[in-house]
Amino acid sequence: MKWIKGILGIIWKIHVFLVVLFSLLLLYPIYLVVLLNDKYLPIGFKFTRFQARLILFFIGVRWKKHGQIPRDKEVSYIICPNHSSYLDILILYAVFPNYFIFLGKQELGKVPLFNIFFKKLNILINRTNPISAHQSILKAVERMKSGINVVIFPEGTIPKTVPEMKPFKNGAFKVAIEGEIPIVPVTFKGNHKLLEDAWNFSANSRPGVSEIFIHEPIHVNKQDDLITLREKTKDIIASKL
Repeated sequence: MKWIKGILGIIWKIHVFLVVLFSLLLLYPIYLVVLLNDKYLPIGFKFTRFQARLILFFIGVRWKKHGQIPRDKEVSYIICPNHSSYLDILILYAVFPNYFIFLGKQELGKVPLFNIFFKKLNILINRTNPISAHQSILKAVERMKSGINVVIFPEGTIPKTVPEMKPFKNGAFKVAIEGEIPIVPVTFKGNHKLLEDAWNFSANSRPGVSEIFIHEPIHVNKQDDLITLREKTKDIIASKL
């Protein structure tokens, strides 16, 4: 029984990969056009949302949202989720309707095909270079002043200890304090049970329901202590795990 479950899980993961690949190839010519000019980036975001929902439909993953999405169009915010699965990214696009970008690691800009999204729609950060990293943070603050929201995974990557979170990095909270930008903590509960970041037979791989908890915004000002803000955000996210 265990081997049958494992084989079915691997087959489903291959199915997920193929759905992502074919949907990307289908929409890639459109992305090439709309991402050539910055004024069309919001259109690129809408196509990305459409693609995410399309992928989730064909792989059999639905989502259940708890909490309210901030609706104030005059205030940008930082979406700050735990990172438990690659499904997290698709669910964020499916759930949050307002234009957002990711602040992600520089290595993502080298991924074939997908790098068009990371280079144009998102901001890449070089964590090994403090000066470059700070410039990326300032760039994120400037983008948010124009009304764009930013997603930052404070763990930086999917931890091996899922659902237990890794220690949070400081980037999200530096951006929040620098620009006095509210943080919206988000909890993904159970995504690792649907699509685990592993390819062995015991890895979780199946369709199902993803639960996402959207917490009340944390309002931030320049006098806030970074460590206190970081740990408060982590505690809020962990409260639903």
